[in-house]
Amino acid sequence: MRQLWRSAWVAMLVGLATVLAAFLSTVSSVVALTGTALYMGGTDHPLTIPGPDPPSYIDRYVSWAYDNFVGPSELCGVACAPVAVYTPAEFWPITGLHSMTFDESVPIGLANLDDCVRGRPCTVTDPPFTSTGPPRIVSDDSFTVFSYSQSGTIASLQKSDLIAHPIAAVVSFVFLSNPNRPNGGILERFVGIRLPILGVTFNGATVTNSPDTNPLTTVDVVHQYDPVGDFPTNPLNLLADLNALLGFAYEHPEFGTGTPLLQGQFQDSTYYLIPSATLPLLRPLTVVPYLGPLLATVLDPPLRVLVETGYDRTINPGAPTPAKWLYVPNPITATVNFLKAIPNGWDNGIAYLTGDPANRPFGTTPQGPYGVGGPPVNAGAVDPYGPPTPLTSVGGPLGPAAARTASAVPAPSSSAPPRRRSASRPLPDGALDARTGAAQAVAAPAPAAARSAAEKRSAASSTGALRKRAWSAQ
Repeated sequence: MRQLWRSAWVAMLVGLATVLAAFLSTVSSVVALTGTALYMGGTDHPLTIPGPDPPSYIDRYVSWAYDNFVGPSELCGVACAPVAVYTPAEFWPITGLHSMTFDESVPIGLANLDDCVRGRPCTVTDPPFTSTGPPRIVSDDSFTVFSYSQSGTIASLQKSDLIAHPIAAVVSFVFLSNPNRPNGGILERFVGIRLPILGVTFNGATVTNSPDTNPLTTVDVVHQYDPVGDFPTNPLNLLADLNALLGFAYEHPEFGTGTPLLQGQFQDSTYYLIPSATLPLLRPLTVVPYLGPLLATVLDPPLRVLVETGYDRTINPGAPTPAKWLYVPNPITATVNFLKAIPNGWDNGIAYLTGDPANRPFGTTPQGPYGVGGPPVNAGAVDPYGPPTPLTSVGGPLGPAAARTASAVPAPSSSAPPRRRSASRPLPDGALDARTGAAQAVAAPAPAAARSAAEKRSAASSTGALRKRAWSAQ
């Protein structure tokens, strides 16, 4: 009898152990689906209360960033906790004559972001974004860093430092309008140049070669013709420059939406382009009553062919590409495309007037984002770590109001099995040293306090990390 009871107890314990193992496995799966999204703003938007941003702006900004980019990327998981991360977001003289320069502002924001991801107290604003509390530890084992415009440089430097000094937490990045975008970012186009008057160092491209043992999965999105992230390949093409200048007004501001197209892969990064339906050069025409929109529709195809001669769209968006001052496309091909684009514009105008997209009596087909005769948007995959990181819908392609089709993000052109490369491009010494001394003003959310701290720093310590390129060439 005793042996029988013993066997029964053993069987019961085995059963309980099996149930417990299944429960823990389920819990682990749930935990893997959670994470914290760290949102940083653009220039003049430190995302702090008190500060220049009211709670309504921070809430709208975080919602827009999640609905259109962080959520669709699926990097943050189902239960994604939003946190607004403080950065000074100053850029003299744009943010005021007494504000910090770009090179002074970036290291302070970098120090605060680094504290967040490494489990040290950092300055953040939590929902409902009505006040910025004292520095706290953002405790999690999975972070998705969202950056826009100026904060893209902060995220780029952070990514380099995580490669040089990895952590146990899973960290991923979502860039929008990244000034350090490898092909198109303005800080890579003119890499090595420094403008002392403005305090801006063109410090090169965001790295893409995180180790496969702990990949820093990255999604980089840009609006076409936004000069911050899609600057012309040849800056001597004045028409492309003028279009990009207007693109800063029409394509760069936050809260922009559109349908993302897969632009390519490069190692740990996936790139997307949001096409410009109308050239920025022609956008002023669209506000002219009656004839304005029609003229813009008719003129766009031939003018787009000319603008695109300033870009080399065959280069992968993840390949570091400084300015190519002598780049000129085949003049015969460009002339043929220009002539073909003229009747294309006529068909666009007729389709616009009749309200029937299929009404194209000259038999042309609608142009692609790069114009008549332009290459496909997807430039392929170079040493990809796996399939493209998606930018799937969250109630739409980029926000609840938009409609998305499966063809919006085509499959990568490369069918080769993924190859992974482990490498490290460490951040220059001192890139995060701004945390010491006066730069600890990052703990104070008020921009004035951060500015006071910056004034106490020496020029060498405030900009030394940005005077050098933070990484070697790919």
